[in-house]
Amino acid sequence: MTYTTIVVDASPAPSVRQTLEAAKAFAEAFGATLDVVSCAWPDTSLLAQALGSGNVASAQWQTQVMEEALQTTRHLGEQVMQGSQLQSTWCSSVAEPVRVLCDHLFTADLAITGPGDRGPFCSADPTNLALRSGAPVLRLGREPSDTQFEHVLIAWKDCREARRAVHDALPILQAAKSVWVVGVGDEVTTDRLGALSQHLARHKVAAQPLHLARSEDGVCAQILRQAKTEGCGLIVSGAYSRNRHSERILGGVTRDLHSDDQMSWYFAH
Repeated sequence: MTYTTIVVDASPAPSVRQTLEAAKAFAEAFGATLDVVSCAWPDTSLLAQALGSGNVASAQWQTQVMEEALQTTRHLGEQVMQGSQLQSTWCSSVAEPVRVLCDHLFTADLAITGPGDRGPFCSADPTNLALRSGAPVLRLGREPSDTQFEHVLIAWKDCREARRAVHDALPILQAAKSVWVVGVGDEVTTDRLGALSQHLARHKVAAQPLHLARSEDGVCAQILRQAKTEGCGLIVSGAYSRNRHSERILGGVTRDLHSDDQMSWYFAH
């Protein structure tokens, strides 16, 4: 199993160069084709303001600004890809990014997104992207990474989303030097973590199981702390194992990991 086609979100954003460079290195490492999708779309407030004003000139100006941003990003992408033997395609459009990304992901193995900078345009919500496309998503963090992810932490609990994430992440896990399978509290047992480690061993992944008693800090804080303790650059987990509306109201690991943009996060739904 490997990644043959990777879709990267290269929508105009302050960190788009970092995202493109990381996606390029990742695709080269797995010999994958890189499908670059760059979309510019105003955030909801700006769009409502332009439409509400009824000012045609204002709407035309916004379109021009978006087209110029796409062109600038395309030039930047050409600089990043210069000299590379990587097979890649580029798609630019004035459109809402998640919709266009989903169209590309239906025939791809993985989506890569940046950390989600706040800029003049709306960015693709990676969790929404996973929910709508069914594809696994690698959301790059702000912390520097060589994209090889030599040390990886799996945040495990017994649910279909976690199983899907681990299965889809096997190429990364097989290439890693160390993998930790971590469970927190009473949502998972030590025996189950051991069983998962044995399952991964049959896939040529040497993983160490670790069960943590739940603390007052919360599950996400414990996972992040353990990842940093072990020097992990990537966390692999399921996303929204319970209703997304419930997580927004009651809180949850998915929401908290999404809020923390420092570490890279691989997840699936």
